[in-house]
Amino acid sequence: MNTYPFKAVFPKVDLITSPESFFASIKYQYREYRSSGVYSKNPEDAYYVYQIQSEFGKHTGFICATSVEDLNNKKILPHEGTLAVKEQQMMHLLLKRKALVKPVLLGYYPIDNLMEEVLENIEKVEPTIKIKFDIAKELHRLWMVQDRDLMKRIHDSFEKLEYAYIGDGHHRSTTVSLLNASKDLGSDAEKYKNLLTAYFPFNQLNIWDYNRVVDISDIMPSSRFMAELSGFLKIKPLKKSRKPGRKHEMTMLADGQWYSLMWKEKHTRKKQEGEVILDSALMDKHIFQKILRIKDVRNDTRIKYYGGTEPMDRLIKQTGKFKCGVGFCIYPVAIRELTTMADNHLTLPPKSTWFLPRLKSGIIAKDL
Repeated sequence: MNTYPFKAVFPKVDLITSPESFFASIKYQYREYRSSGVYSKNPEDAYYVYQIQSEFGKHTGFICATSVEDLNNKKILPHEGTLAVKEQQMMHLLLKRKALVKPVLLGYYPIDNLMEEVLENIEKVEPTIKIKFDIAKELHRLWMVQDRDLMKRIHDSFEKLEYAYIGDGHHRSTTVSLLNASKDLGSDAEKYKNLLTAYFPFNQLNIWDYNRVVDISDIMPSSRFMAELSGFLKIKPLKKSRKPGRKHEMTMLADGQWYSLMWKEKHTRKKQEGEVILDSALMDKHIFQKILRIKDVRNDTRIKYYGGTEPMDRLIKQTGKFKCGVGFCIYPVAIRELTTMADNHLTLPPKSTWFLPRLKSGIIAKDL
């Protein structure tokens, strides 16, 4: 990977009285905050160590600039497709904002013990930035790395890395690449030669389940839906709510009753060695497309999505809001399944993965 230190832009933390509301507004208001002096730029190039601590543990990674050529040359691999309409929206936002305010989250398999060495020492040093989010119960800390020897070690370590995998930021990545290739921008296209990236080793990342609630009120009655569902899955009533315990099991809430759903073997049988069969793909194909006739699961307003760290009550309440709502909990995608799909240039269905940590906009930025 071609990684580089850069001159980061940081918020002046003592001017932020409500971190939750401030950072939630950065996506659209960064330029105003930058002009008013809430942000300042580090005068020297540096790499950065970023750590997020929450009730789910600590996650530590490196933040740096990465050449967009690594994306074009398929060294940075996606696991989701992108939509042209969202790329257009992102393009407008970047041209107006003139900054990258949220790193692209990249997972990778380390080739050395550099992260372990950093973890042994980093918390002994006062961070450059420390921000506590009371509602989310998260502590975000960021350390600047300007020691020449350590900067070289970080650069050399990533230079040997063959692939990195996008966890979050597919549209940001492709849009920066499009802007960098634009002939209409002239010399300004050079501003988009690098991505703002956060590299987290896979042992510092978690993939959680990504669950769904679908409103079938205008499609079919629940009795018919259950009958058609039985053609694909073994259905067993549950005494109480729970998430699935293993791959190819889902749990479902319908008409106030929870069920365990197991895909029938004919749908999970691999046709070739190395094939990855995802529960989210089976759901999209057999439940949404075949039974419910929903073609565009990414944009259909009858489907609501809930990350696995969100309380189960949210899914239950949303299911109850619909005249005929059905909630599904899906077993998480394994990291090896994701990387296998990406290695083979295949994409997962939309909303298949919920990554931790969740990076926030505006804690570190890169002006363009």
